[in-house]
Amino acid sequence: MKVRRATFGDLPDVVRIERASFAGKGCSVTTFLAHVLRDRKGLLVGEDDTGRVIGYALARVGLRWLGVRRGGVTSIAVDPQHRRRGIGRALMAAALEHLRSQGVAEADLEVSVANRAAQSLYEAFGFVQCQLLPHYYGPNADGIKMALNMRDATISGRAAGARGAQRSSSS
Repeated sequence: MKVRRATFGDLPDVVRIERASFAGKGCSVTTFLAHVLRDRKGLLVGEDDTGRVIGYALARVGLRWLGVRRGGVTSIAVDPQHRRRGIGRALMAAALEHLRSQGVAEADLEVSVANRAAQSLYEAFGFVQCQLLPHYYGPNADGIKMALNMRDATISGRAAGARGAQRSSSS
């Protein structure tokens, strides 16, 4: 598997994976489009050996011109047919590397209380739960805000060690 920045041509696959993963409750098409067209560089895709997009991570960076050193992971998802193979770990590692390269000192994300697998992944990278978000995902669907001090984070190694994963950068 290879991780790289997304291009306009990747958007149909990214949206397909988003819809399969979040049943229409995730990011909008315009969110992904803005990241590609504005060259924000935070939309990363994972592709298999044939070049097919099998996952994505969307990282955001705060307003650097205001001195904000915060960022986070807005969304991350893997095609349901390719889960449990270390792809999510490789995408998360690449997203955190992107945030670090942009000078982000603290990263955050939101996750469903019911999504224990995702919480475990984030905890493996050093994220800690910091706030309960009642009804964040709708009625009776709470979320959890998790945060990571990027200075203390170990992005590579045990947490990011996806089997056979490699990172490719076009920046």
